[in-house]
Amino acid sequence: MGGGEPLDTKILQLAGTIKEQGLASLVIPLLDVLQVWGFVGSQLLWMAAPLIGGTSTTMLAEIMEEPGALQRLQHYLLEGEPQP
Repeated sequence: MGGGEPLDTKILQLAGTIKEQGLASLVIPLLDVLQVWGFVGSQLLWMAAPLIGGTSTTMLAEIMEEPGALQRLQHYLLEGEPQP
């Protein structure tokens, strides 16, 4: 793992990218499935990362293996950024 950024910052970045691409309505239901398979999926992404490349692959793998992170991503996509 690593990257130096806090996980919530990475989740917000990913949520912003998903919204910018107009994929939020597609991704939100998929997050329910990913929450069940999150850890296994993250391990597959870690193995595929050298072949796929890109920081988004490792960022997604990191988010998927953290309990509750996919729920926070889904919340950010539905509700927006949390207010301080």
